[in-house]
Amino acid sequence: MKYIGGLICLGSIYTTLLWIEYQTALLLGAGCFLFGLGSGLAVLATALRRAPEGEERLDGFHVHRRGRRASTVRYIRFSQPARARQ
Repeated sequence: MKYIGGLICLGSIYTTLLWIEYQTALLLGAGCFLFGLGSGLAVLATALRRAPEGEERLDGFHVHRRGRRASTVRYIRFSQPARARQ
């Protein structure tokens, strides 16, 4: 019963937010609305990019260090005479 009540509450919150967004778009115009939507998505993307990487196991959440990006220089293969000069 709690599960159904939670879904009803969540659905009513989403419906209210959609109604507020619709009214805002009507009053302020689509440009302002799209600017706010784009700003919100940019903030969300930035927060997700800065979030630590990890995995969840039975004993808790384990955070991993971010791997350093490999430099493209280490993949350059020198010719034999260039290696001999070093």
